Amino acid sequence: MNVDLIGAGPVLHSLRFDDGTQFNLTHHRDGNMHELSIAGANVVVEILDPLTLKRRSREDAGGTGGVVKALMPGRIVRIVVNQGDAVRKGQGLMILEAMKMENEILAPADGTVDQIFVAAGDTVEAGAPLLHITS
Repeated sequence: MNVDLIGAGPVLHSLRFDDGTQFNLTHHRDGNMHELSIAGANVVVEILDPLTLKRRSREDAGGTGGVVKALMPGRIVRIVVNQGDAVRKGQGLMILEAMKMENEILAPADGTVDQIFVAAGDTVEAGAPLLHITS
């Protein structure tokens, strides 16, 4: 089914389906919070960038060593550390290309890189182990 979404103002939109059904939709945004109203129903959702969410949860946990995992599927472009390297919290470890964007994978804590599970050019799925840091 195809759907057309047409802006009719700063917060008002028209949502039209293939069968001719049409709804008016309002959208208000305040930061990450989005309020949608359609057909008498109101929905409030928070939309977060997955990288921001993952970094925030690591910061809340105090940042510990361990297995660093891919936050999203992609391809390893470059690894900037070697096995045995000492790293500092927030230091770049590798570059993961996802959706035509390069994302820097950062160290969650101070420690030593004791294992690297991937190589440049490898394709990984979300949650795949990339490397291990011993605190």
